[in-house]
Parts: sequence; C-alpha cells; structure tokens
Amino acid sequence: MKKILIVVSVLIIGTIGFLAYDWHVKTTLHEDDQRVTLYSWTDEKGARHYTNTQPPDGARNIEVHKGYKYVDQPLVVKIKYKTIDGYKWTKEKLFKKKDRKKTKARQRAR
Repeated sequence: MKKILIVVSVLIIGTIGFLAYDWHVKTTLHEDDQRVTLYSWTDEKGARHYTNTQPPDGARNIEVHKGYKYVDQPLVVKIKYKTIDGYKWTKEKLFKKKDRKKTKARQRAR
C-alpha cells in the first residue's frame, strides 16, 4: 500500500512540475523572431497588400511589423478547455434525456 502511495505521489508531483514548467516557458519566453518581418503597403491603384517580402518601388503607406515566434497554448490551458467542452457535452446529453422524459410524461398525461 505504501509503495502505491509513493508511486502515485511521485507521478502527481512530476505532472504538476511539468505543467508548471510548460506554463512558464509558453507564457514568459515570448521573443521577437527576427526572421519574420511583415509589410503592409498600398500600390498605385490604391489596393492594400500584406506580404512578408519588401514592397516594390513606388509603394505608399508602408508599415513594417516584426513578427513573433508562434507559441502554442500551455498544456494546462488545453486541458482546461477540453474539460469544459466535455462537461458541456455531458451536461447537454444528460439534460436532453431528462427533458425528453418530462415531455413524454406530459404528453401521456394529456
């Protein structure tokens, strides 16, 4: 019994540590990715363009934006959203059945 308790405790502590590390990495280490530069500009006809290459000569209203490296959501947030979706789905299924039973009972009573 003590061995099982120790193993479960180690697994829980390890999982919490991993989730905390994942949260820290994905929320605090946002750095500019110097390889990504986005340009927006207007051509001679007045059309607005968005590209990752430099605009041609004669372009007007040029705006340059440095991009950020894509960072996925932390695992904790993904688990939270999956849990909420599962709860909503389960709630919907359970209460649909109850509502159907009440509706059938009302129809029989008439």
